[in-house]
Amino acid sequence: MTTDLLAETPVTLSTVARTIPGARKSATVSPTTVWRWCTKGTRTPDGRVVKLEFYRIGSRVMTTAEAVRRYIASLTGTPADAPTQSPARTPTERRKASEKAAAELERMGA
Repeated sequence: MTTDLLAETPVTLSTVARTIPGARKSATVSPTTVWRWCTKGTRTPDGRVVKLEFYRIGSRVMTTAEAVRRYIASLTGTPADAPTQSPARTPTERRKASEKAAAELERMGA
């Protein structure tokens, strides 16, 4: 699917960087980080590389607000492609499940 970036809401990479919180308190990500998302992309847990769409106008590098939303959605995953993984069990839940399985095996004569 091709997207017409010029028909969407343009934003600069530095504007995108200012809207995304960084790892440190009250900091934001660097525009260089956003550029890296455009050129190198980000690897997802399933091994895909997702890149932020961008375009150039002269010497300026631009993206769109919609492209940023698509990028975040593809990294976050949607309910349709989200892995179906049950939450981790507590040690007590694991122990009880093990005891239940052992009792079932004993009942079966194993």
